[in-house]
Amino acid sequence: MIFNGTLEELKTLVNSLEVPCHWEDKGVFEMAVFDIDDSNLRLNWWPETGRLEVMGEPKDRLPLQERLKSLMES
Repeated sequence: MIFNGTLEELKTLVNSLEVPCHWEDKGVFEMAVFDIDDSNLRLNWWPETGRLEVMGEPKDRLPLQERLKSLMES
């Protein structure tokens, strides 16, 4: 997925998922760490390219990824 907005716009978009998370600056990319018990769900975003990558177990990752795609298209 590609997101070409600002970090603040991305945070607003992610907050609308209503899944608790916190953000970490990793230098070349930003990472949202979703605070869900027993989950390693992460969202990585590279501002230079706009690339978004959802990481984690498929059972957690796929539904969140689809919701995020839907929000980005609206």
